[in-house]
Amino acid sequence: MAAVPTTPQKLLAELVGTACLVYVGAGSAAATGVIAAGTKAPFSLADLGMISFAFMLVIVGVVYAIGHISGGHINPAVTLSLAVSGKFPWREVPGYMLAQLVGAIAGAAGIFLTLGKTAAVAAGGGVTSYNPATMGFGRGLLIEAIGTAVLVFVIFGVIDHRAVPGWAPMAIGAIVVAIIIIVGPATGAAINPARYLGAVFMFGAFGGHVMWGQVPAYLIGELGGGVLGGLAYVAMSKVRADAAFTSLAPSEPATATESVREGTS
Repeated sequence: MAAVPTTPQKLLAELVGTACLVYVGAGSAAATGVIAAGTKAPFSLADLGMISFAFMLVIVGVVYAIGHISGGHINPAVTLSLAVSGKFPWREVPGYMLAQLVGAIAGAAGIFLTLGKTAAVAAGGGVTSYNPATMGFGRGLLIEAIGTAVLVFVIFGVIDHRAVPGWAPMAIGAIVVAIIIIVGPATGAAINPARYLGAVFMFGAFGGHVMWGQVPAYLIGELGGGVLGGLAYVAMSKVRADAAFTSLAPSEPATATESVREGTS
């Protein structure tokens, strides 16, 4: 029987994984701001693309690295959605979320260490926000909810045992790129409560101006959107226990045992 990772190992994996996500992902946004400040160049789609690509690369690497230890959630919205859907034990949720938050704060601290306090604060420290002059609380909440729902929907799909094996990290990284491209200009596309809070806490600690009134919009939108995305996939993917599954080759029907297993997943 394969050895099962201990709870401390799982929590450490989530802490380290989330720290890497914030350090590289949010850090790429801050680094772009530092470069832009030095060159006086306006923020462009190319900059947005590079930031989204940095998120993709770190997510792919981290999920491949720790997925077999903790599941590679690195996002409280993912953890909560899995628990609500019955795919993850509720007793482990608090520990996972705390580990993710601590990791996010550590990753955000690494941004300031790397770029320097003055430059990192001036560049926003990787904090995401929406423009209150053009966007209200409700719209910001809804946009983050949509982005997170799409992310979690895809995650649920690629971890389904019927999905093509081995491609989950790549698919998750790819959908993050797609979400950032459309949601990034509106709210910054945090789509992750830990990533959002880690950057916010460190930015505030180093003297940055935090829009605290926006915090509930991000947290409610991301957690609520994630749960809705997960439940949407569960509802869509449920099949009858007596359904006949076939492969892409119609002459190779699945066995009754396989059908029952699929229906109870």
